[in-house]
Amino acid sequence: MAHIQQIERENDHNYGVQKVYEELNGKGVSVGRSRVQRIMHQHGIKAQIKSKYKPQTTKADPNEQAFPNLLNQKFDVTDFNAVWLADLTYVRVGGKWCYLAAVLDLARRKLVGWALGNRPTAELAAKALNMAILRERPPKGLMHHSDMGSQYTSKKYKDILKENGMIGSMSRKGNPYDNAPMESFFHLFKGEHVKKRYFATIGQAAASFKSWFDYYNTKRRHSALGGISPLMYEIRRYSPFNLSA
Repeated sequence: MAHIQQIERENDHNYGVQKVYEELNGKGVSVGRSRVQRIMHQHGIKAQIKSKYKPQTTKADPNEQAFPNLLNQKFDVTDFNAVWLADLTYVRVGGKWCYLAAVLDLARRKLVGWALGNRPTAELAAKALNMAILRERPPKGLMHHSDMGSQYTSKKYKDILKENGMIGSMSRKGNPYDNAPMESFFHLFKGEHVKKRYFATIGQAAASFKSWFDYYNTKRRHSALGGISPLMYEIRRYSPFNLSA
């Protein structure tokens, strides 16, 4: 019980039975999943995640040409920095809407770039992309997938893709499933972090977001990665040894 309570504290009370079970065994505590489930049920412990809320952020520019949907929901990518997903979402700060632009590496489900601002502009989206490029130094030929929002069809954004040898791909109009892993990331971020807190200023929000993004990339277990964090997934890929969780 003490181990379970510690795991919940370390993960902001966001872990359900499966992730608590994985974390326990990862820490060397040998216990069955059914026992973990029974103990958590007896003590009323469950993931404290609020319901999903996703405001509309996409606004297409009829004067700009969109890219074809090259990704076509083929999310089983294994090579790092082969496909990046990008999108924007709303966050409430000081009683007003602010906007988060994010870039996710599909293979690792790793957040590689982000930017927070007062308006959902092409400049904000470009700032997140430039952070990702600076951090990852991706090879030419990387596929960049987004929706058909005006931020991503703008000349400014397309110029960055072209300068870095990236291939543009865009979701079909009104189809969020074409960028499902990105939608899932935003849902997770809001449910586990944003909806549990109040942010008075954009600076306070940015600092808090950075802390959670670091946690997400380095510690949070991800079901799409076999129950390990993006960092551990990366380490296992490059390690000559078969590391255990």
